[in-house]
Amino acid sequence: MTLLNKIKKYSWIVKSLLHLPWSVKKDALTTLLTAHKKYLPDTESHADVEDILKCALCPNMCRFDCPVLDCVKSETTSPAGKARIAYLYEMDRFKSRDAVNLMYACAGCGACLQWCPFGFCVEDLLHGVRRDIVDENQYIPPPLEELRETMVTYHTIFEQGCTSLHRQYGEGDTLYFAGCIALNQTKEIPAAVLTILEKAGIEYATLPEEWCCGAPLLMAGFFNEFSEFALHNKDVLSPFNRIVCSCPTCVYLFREIYPSMGVTLNTPVLHITEFLLDCVAEGLLSMKEGKKDYVYHDPCILSRRLDILKAPRTLLTSIPGIRLHESQFSGKETRCCGMGGLLSVTHPSISFEMGQKRLSQLEKKATHIITACPACKVSFTRVGAVNVADISEVISESVID
Repeated sequence: MTLLNKIKKYSWIVKSLLHLPWSVKKDALTTLLTAHKKYLPDTESHADVEDILKCALCPNMCRFDCPVLDCVKSETTSPAGKARIAYLYEMDRFKSRDAVNLMYACAGCGACLQWCPFGFCVEDLLHGVRRDIVDENQYIPPPLEELRETMVTYHTIFEQGCTSLHRQYGEGDTLYFAGCIALNQTKEIPAAVLTILEKAGIEYATLPEEWCCGAPLLMAGFFNEFSEFALHNKDVLSPFNRIVCSCPTCVYLFREIYPSMGVTLNTPVLHITEFLLDCVAEGLLSMKEGKKDYVYHDPCILSRRLDILKAPRTLLTSIPGIRLHESQFSGKETRCCGMGGLLSVTHPSISFEMGQKRLSQLEKKATHIITACPACKVSFTRVGAVNVADISEVISESVID
């Protein structure tokens, strides 16, 4: 807002003060110009407390879309509820183990973003609060301390976990980056991707050791450790002409978060659905007929953060005869699978219940579920899904040799 516009906006205040005693004018003007400072912390903080306060005071329509609140049924877990506790924490008015645990009771799914008049995602607001929690080194949830130790030691979220596809490094200028979960819990996904790449005649490379993209460290508040991961990944990823990832979170960090902190790869980063759709368009892949009914689940990061909505659907419908159904909540209105954020680490029971709710919605449309995120597949499998596949697996089975 320009100075002239501010003068016009507050001109009515000037008119109202004209006929008042000087002492009253002075007090009124002082309050007008400095009152907001009373509501901000005196010490420096990593959190944007002004934005947190806006969220805390909002009418809170996003509460109706928050999957955590839907499970817990407690207003403190609503987006604005968490913002209010975050504000009190930053103002040094409420610091306890319960307050800190609440700061991690977020799926990071971005459902609140769809409703917010300010364009806030509550987890983004909480990142700074979590950094302050780590800096104060008080009440950090033990599972997160263990996660940090594991990642720093093994460079993955799994203790003594796999960090390689155990393939020859390769000479190709297209790097396939599988991600922690695909390498350790859904090995069938990278196997399918490599099969597709070979059938398409694409010369690809893999890393002898993949370091996690660092998302768990960032979400937990361990920013210094996250920065080390980001700098390492920049060095090993930048030499390639393009990077293809199975995990939407990896894509989001490489594309958006790294550059925002001054770590730019200068290399195109594609989600596997974007890359495979290009392969189909270029005639590198041909599909045989499929006859199954599928329902597609939109991963939160893929749909809301990366706005990748059409590519998976266009890719799937390129398979002749496939019948693709939409769930009750799809696209940007998707529902979290339960593995979003750090919920599966800090609040596993909430994470599990969210997975059950989402699976129930999907199975009303079709018995076979397709998603485009390894974490989503893990979530649905652990809550009892029998027929759930990653999009790479479906395409791999459909490609004509």
